[in-house]
Amino acid sequence: MSNTSGGKLPASVYRRRRITVAVIAVVLVGLSIWGVIALAGIFSSDQEGSAAPQATAQTSAPAESTQSEEDAAKKCKSDEVEVTATTDAKSYATGKEPVLILTVENTSKRECDINVGTNKQEFLISSGSDRVFSTVDCLQDGEDVSLTFAAGQKENARFTWNRERSAPGCKAVSVQPGPGTYKFTAAIGEFESKPVSFNLE
Repeated sequence: MSNTSGGKLPASVYRRRRITVAVIAVVLVGLSIWGVIALAGIFSSDQEGSAAPQATAQTSAPAESTQSEEDAAKKCKSDEVEVTATTDAKSYATGKEPVLILTVENTSKRECDINVGTNKQEFLISSGSDRVFSTVDCLQDGEDVSLTFAAGQKENARFTWNRERSAPGCKAVSVQPGPGTYKFTAAIGEFESKPVSFNLE
């Protein structure tokens, strides 16, 4: 984005435009006992003028192709992004809800874009081979949000799990997770973290 004022704005201004704290509501339907769960994170954007300009009759195919190539070049590559999964505790007493933390980092030495929208986020919980819960099962109206990450920049999003089980397609389930060891895996699109273990008492 060009600076129409003619001067260079401080880096903090660009950062505030790129990233703001947002709370994205994920409505889980089909399981009335779930109600509404909040998927809270910093992954959002309030950039002004971020929408692509309208094409005119003079816009040529080569120009569009060049723009697409430039956009593709701006995207972070598979070896430039690291996703990490953590929890706010190692063990949770009965009734205590785990807070799952997804961290994404640009590990490259260049500035590049990462799609961190809810369409790309997944908080997955498993126990052995049992797929216990995933935020994608009941996600509705997800969105794509492309953010520009500076070299070495990392951001995170949090999700509070209510200790309920989910199923693909938001199908109802009757058996709920009991005490034991579980694994949390975080993902942003093709970028997936290593699993981290936690216990439910």
